[in-house]
Amino acid sequence: MKMKALRLFFVALFSLCILTIYPNFLWSQLVLGQYEDEAPFRTWNTLGFTTAPSLAMGEVQFTLASDCSVALSNPALLTRLPAFTITFNSSYNLASFFKYSIVNTGVLLTDENISLGFYALDFGGLSLRVKDWTIAMSMALLECYDRPKSVGNYYSQDELVYSLNFDQEGILKNINFSIARRVFSGLTAGVGFNYVYGNLDKDIDEEWLNRDVSITDNKSNEFKGFYINGGLVWNYNDKLEVALIFRTPYVKKSESASLLKYNAPAADIRIEASASNEYKQPFVAGIGLGYEFSKVFRVASDLAFFNWSGYSVNYYDEDLKRDFKDVIKIGAGFEYVSLLNIFNQKIDVPLRIGINYDPQPMKEPDSSYFSFSYGMGVHVGHFFLDAGVSIGNEKGSGNSLIARKVALSVSFRL
Repeated sequence: MKMKALRLFFVALFSLCILTIYPNFLWSQLVLGQYEDEAPFRTWNTLGFTTAPSLAMGEVQFTLASDCSVALSNPALLTRLPAFTITFNSSYNLASFFKYSIVNTGVLLTDENISLGFYALDFGGLSLRVKDWTIAMSMALLECYDRPKSVGNYYSQDELVYSLNFDQEGILKNINFSIARRVFSGLTAGVGFNYVYGNLDKDIDEEWLNRDVSITDNKSNEFKGFYINGGLVWNYNDKLEVALIFRTPYVKKSESASLLKYNAPAADIRIEASASNEYKQPFVAGIGLGYEFSKVFRVASDLAFFNWSGYSVNYYDEDLKRDFKDVIKIGAGFEYVSLLNIFNQKIDVPLRIGINYDPQPMKEPDSSYFSFSYGMGVHVGHFFLDAGVSIGNEKGSGNSLIARKVALSVSFRL
């Protein structure tokens, strides 16, 4: 009877610790906003992939045929590229966080925002024109789920007696195959097929060193999914063009595993679980306008609708609370090209500036990012080198979060 009572005591203690560590069970305490576990780094509103020229022009994508990354946003633009194009992109992302997981929602508290940056070679692709058709293949890093590592330590008489550690990492990659062609004079169409895959791993470790007691929670997720994107581009005249794009809704499925452990001298408790989780991603549609004042000066603007009200998460057979609203993301920018001649070598130097309004989908807090961007390029012969910078600031959450991105892309056109 004593052993049974002892085991019941440790089970009760373990449950109390889990409830303390994970306020997910207490919805009134948990309003994470941008930074639910599955929220992408910087912003929820990710569509296609943004290389340096697009980033510098306020993330305009729908009418900007800058390189073969257009296959992920508007594949109809592939027909505007030369017969052969190959593109690589790298970027550095920086964002600040406040509420995420157990940080500032439970027992681990901070006095201010925590920043995290990461660098990645995040896009590689090529396009090829074969008679009336243009095809493209690419691989891209679409989303990152990393969070700042957080550590809480408690000392008694200069001796470490308690430690709490949090770590989360994850990415979502995309493999795209697209095809496009001119339908008739002035109108082109394209469609892309996308397979996404990735992972998200989250570890929380709690340890009482002076008592030789520890509680750990390890969760792993393996993502996969499939969606179709497409678009049209219509040249109204020699100066104005209009684009329409879409991305189908899809389910990002996750084969997930969980391991909870309680270790103490008198007990060793392990709770293992597995599940097929689902994240229903939103339908996206957009319109783009581009106007060319001259061969060296043009402007462009995009409007993208994200059907976040249809977003849902089923996590270990539980429908998680995601009170989201539909949003419209707006970007605009202009490009001016300086034409240089150095040692009889023609060099184009595009200068770009843009702005972007990016409302986040959660109803509470009512949060949005406003970004200013700029960049330039050097185009010599078949080689194109472009750089872009985006500086974003958030309002609405009360935490004044930041979002920064620097991108560098290299293309070869033939």
